[in-house]
Amino acid sequence: MLRLEDLDLVKITLFAIGLPSVLLSIANYIGIFDISHLDIKTLNTRFIIGGIIFGLLFGVAGTCSRTCVGAASGSNFKKAISTILCGLLSAFAFSISYGYLNERGLISGFNLGNMTLFNLSPKYPSVFNIGFIGLFIVVILFMLGGYLLPKSIIKK
Repeated sequence: MLRLEDLDLVKITLFAIGLPSVLLSIANYIGIFDISHLDIKTLNTRFIIGGIIFGLLFGVAGTCSRTCVGAASGSNFKKAISTILCGLLSAFAFSISYGYLNERGLISGFNLGNMTLFNLSPKYPSVFNIGFIGLFIVVILFMLGGYLLPKSIIKK
């Protein structure tokens, strides 16, 4: 997938994000789901930095952290075990440095609170104030992207 030779996983992921989001939007619109049950996590520096590090290392390793355990039983044993150990080591390094980084304001310095991409409720601030209609349009575009994306960009 990361070499753009087989995009099936990308297509599945786009659809897996889109379909439940469409169903959530419809359920909220017709009143069978109350969005107050949603738990919005705080957006701050640690999640942004963690996401960037995870994405970069995911690309460098060439394997997903969730599939490493399965890959450990196959021909990619060394790669899978090294990826798992590096993931555990980085989690350990972050946990022991968390107090130090937090005292210096590096963790909570960029704290946007419980923020959403679209305005889903007056309770949470949002980046775009277009509500469930915006969410619905974006996830439809995700699903269309997943459907229209070619199976491969670069031929093997």
